[in-house]
Amino acid sequence: MSIMITGGTGFLGAEICRLLVEDGERPVLLDPYPPRGRLPELKDHYLYVPGSLTNLPVLLNTVRQYEVDTIFHLGGMLSLPSEQDPWNAFEVNVVGTYNVLEACRLSGIAKLIFASSVAVYGEDIAGDVITDDTLQRPASFYGAGKVFSELQGRFYARRFGLDFRGLRLPSVVGPGSRVAHMTIYNCWAIEHPLRGLPYRVPVEPETRCPTIYYKDAARAFHMLGKADAASISSKVYNVAGQSPAYTAAQLVEAVRGHLPGADLGIDPDPNISQLLQGLSRLALDDAPARREWGWNPAFALEEMVADFVAEFRAHPAIYSM
Repeated sequence: MSIMITGGTGFLGAEICRLLVEDGERPVLLDPYPPRGRLPELKDHYLYVPGSLTNLPVLLNTVRQYEVDTIFHLGGMLSLPSEQDPWNAFEVNVVGTYNVLEACRLSGIAKLIFASSVAVYGEDIAGDVITDDTLQRPASFYGAGKVFSELQGRFYARRFGLDFRGLRLPSVVGPGSRVAHMTIYNCWAIEHPLRGLPYRVPVEPETRCPTIYYKDAARAFHMLGKADAASISSKVYNVAGQSPAYTAAQLVEAVRGHLPGADLGIDPDPNISQLLQGLSRLALDDAPARREWGWNPAFALEEMVADFVAEFRAHPAIYSM
């Protein structure tokens, strides 16, 4: 039996792969893009299968060939590409998740761990705290797809007995993130100065964006995947990283503390600010994840920036590309 990661060559999928390899696993990475970043360091410890979530026969052939019994489903289009091309985003994010669920049903796969997002929240939120029970009325097409995918997973759990679990991630921060999305500034505000490039954060200085460091996010998936089924009640969980969320101004200050010569500033983009408006004033409550399977983040803002800088400098040939 083996574990498969969709979107497995992305920077979060690669970090989950690293944790699974440390467990003695040899995960199967399904992704249309070849292994990159630090994955070549692990080349003898995983299997790579080029494939799209939109191709159900490829999914079925892969899970059957490698006797997959657990899937970490991270593959999909991110927020800004989904806004620009909602038609393709529907095929990849919504139909793609349906295909993964069908592959589980048709092949008898026991467990699916799904990467959802706090983008499922947005409009008409009562109060100042987002809980697992907060109204899901997203402002983005990406968030709408995540809501439907969560509901698909819950249906397959009820109807077919699939052990479906998920995490609603805030913006994931880490080196090597290349695909633009509405909260990518949390990565690029650190990485661009490290690469000797200027950068302007495209939101208001007081904007707060819920974030989580990629090592914490990967560890959360790893923990949820290993959690005893008897302890899983909520099924899909909010997970917070830095709490309370830092402001854009605090991020700039923290980066300058480690990179005093950084050409870094703030130049708000009204479109991005509007997309983030629903989340920027809110706190993310992850009490069920802490209570049910022991979640606790390790990286606050200062620790995150310090580790990001250290990770980048330790692997300049990879991240400077």
